[in-house]
Amino acid sequence: MFKTPLLLVLLTCFCAFGAAAQDLKTTVTDNKELDSLRNKLENAGDSVVFTSKYVRFTTLRLTRDSIQTLPLDTSLRGFQNYSQLYQPRRPTINLGNLGLAARDMLFSPTKTIGFDPGFHALDYYAMTHDDVIYYQARSPFSNLYYVSGGQAEQVFKATHSQNIKPNWNFGANYNRIGANGLYARQRGDHLNGVFFTWYQSPSKRYNLWANAVFNTLKAQENGSVQNDNIFTSEENAFSREAENIRLSSARQLWRQKSYMLKQNYFVGRIDTLQQEITAKVLPTNKISHTLVYETKSFNFTKNEADDNTVLAPGILDANYTNDSTMVTHLQNEFIYSFFLRGKGSTIIKNELKLNVGLRNDIYNYEQFRANSQTETGVREYKTNVNNTTLLGSLGYRFSNRIDLNVDVQQIFQGRQIGDFLYEAKSNVLLSNNIGRIELGAYMQNKSPEQIYIQHIGNHDEWRNQSFDRTKIINLSFNYLNDRLRLEAGAQYYLVNDYLYFAPKSAEEALAIRPMQNPDAISLLKLTLGKKFVFGKFNFETYVVYQKTDQQNILRTPEVYTFNTFFFNQTFFKVLRTNLGFDVRYNTPFQSYSYSPSTSQFYLGNGGQLNTEPVVDVWLRASLRKANIFVKYDYANQGLFSKGFYTTSRYPMPDSMLKFGVSWNFYD
Repeated sequence: MFKTPLLLVLLTCFCAFGAAAQDLKTTVTDNKELDSLRNKLENAGDSVVFTSKYVRFTTLRLTRDSIQTLPLDTSLRGFQNYSQLYQPRRPTINLGNLGLAARDMLFSPTKTIGFDPGFHALDYYAMTHDDVIYYQARSPFSNLYYVSGGQAEQVFKATHSQNIKPNWNFGANYNRIGANGLYARQRGDHLNGVFFTWYQSPSKRYNLWANAVFNTLKAQENGSVQNDNIFTSEENAFSREAENIRLSSARQLWRQKSYMLKQNYFVGRIDTLQQEITAKVLPTNKISHTLVYETKSFNFTKNEADDNTVLAPGILDANYTNDSTMVTHLQNEFIYSFFLRGKGSTIIKNELKLNVGLRNDIYNYEQFRANSQTETGVREYKTNVNNTTLLGSLGYRFSNRIDLNVDVQQIFQGRQIGDFLYEAKSNVLLSNNIGRIELGAYMQNKSPEQIYIQHIGNHDEWRNQSFDRTKIINLSFNYLNDRLRLEAGAQYYLVNDYLYFAPKSAEEALAIRPMQNPDAISLLKLTLGKKFVFGKFNFETYVVYQKTDQQNILRTPEVYTFNTFFFNQTFFKVLRTNLGFDVRYNTPFQSYSYSPSTSQFYLGNGGQLNTEPVVDVWLRASLRKANIFVKYDYANQGLFSKGFYTTSRYPMPDSMLKFGVSWNFYD
């Protein structure tokens, strides 16, 4: 995807941009919150060497109750686990290549309410407003990130941020995934572009965050390889790319444009807590407003005569398909926050907080279907949705050891009236040696996503389906002990009226339809994480046990584990190096099938897939401003078997050598 000249041009442009930018260093004497050592460093002028600790960041989640910033993470921890598909604690089932459709392997329902189009198979590769990072940079900051697995997989990311004034920061992100995969027509080609800014008034009473997010997600659909026994058959093609596939022209094209403007104003007394470089700002009264406007389109196209082994026969045209869904969304949110705490304390021991607000969401939803290749898409369906949600939260910190927080979201006007999400959390610090406990519970009442109610396509069609709301009750317990490097947890889910997709009938097994389970489903989820350190040797383990009374509906492995072992060594006093391997494994479970025309995973008849441990061997190192890794994925291929599946018919990648680098620039 990325030729060498293009990479050199991008690298040169970013370096030139950083060098040409005005060096706007905040003088320490203008900021009473910085100590005398910072004062001496700043007055020294050219003697200051800017490092990562002079660049801090925040996110919208961190600004909910206060204005706080965190330092950049330049550690090597987890650096080799870059793929969205194989995160240690969020594994996926997928179609066998980065950039293609995926869904969570472990049961993890989304805690959202209200209108939802229902297309999420490519969400792993899209950026949202909550993903945007806002910086405070005393010198221009840039980061270049590149991962290469040859033509099969490449990732490039670039970030630049700088303060144009001491209290005003601008920046941009550019992310690109270009993964051709090992088999024909397996390319994922995704582009994320973000522009962002953060302004804070000199008095720190007013804050403004704004961003523009652009996602273009392109995923080819090959319908899987025709050889269902590719890892056991002796009659395979001479290369993976030469294997016959079921679809040769199908693809997904998703486009998303979103703009956000959020403003906070603090009224009354402002408290501060000292951080390393800047203080954490704590308001006593806060007024906030958030405005979001976004457009989304989801398109599936095909122009070929297929063998009907992966798609149902075309309804309007046997060869040509062009199905589109378009959504526009306008959101306004107003919140008033009140905080009551003692004065003059360096540690917040007693604090009462109250948030009350309203959120209005307006949606315009349209579906189009082309009758033939010579005609443009005909609008088959259009609807408008207007929901108003009551937002509220109440929290009390009894001391610096115990707190309790309750959050409420309730739609009281609109099509999804009656949807709600009630959540409560409590943290109890027993002692620094014994550890702490986190207790949680939530109740969710959620309307069906739009794709369950109506979908009009060339291969699948259903209209005006009537389903009850899905109801979820969750109870959770977590124990954490930093001294012992131990964490253990338990979660219980009770799910009523669970929605899923299944084959339409035995005669029409390739056509899918939405279905709702009438019985209650129970699921118990136990987790355990532990880190061991023996001198320079490190071992980290994470284990999940899940048990449900309806395994045929909630298809998830009973046991999943991810383990890391590495040797830590510093060479020449500056080259931090880790040499190790990762092992991930899950027990066999009933497989999902995948429908390209609807971009949905469904309960197919693929049976139970065999599983085996997957071992990745890697070396990661850090030298000054750069982190690098070299990794050999699936190093044990051929030891237990020649390959494996996570989704019916879609083989996972073979062993592959990869290289990655992340380089920070602070001037």
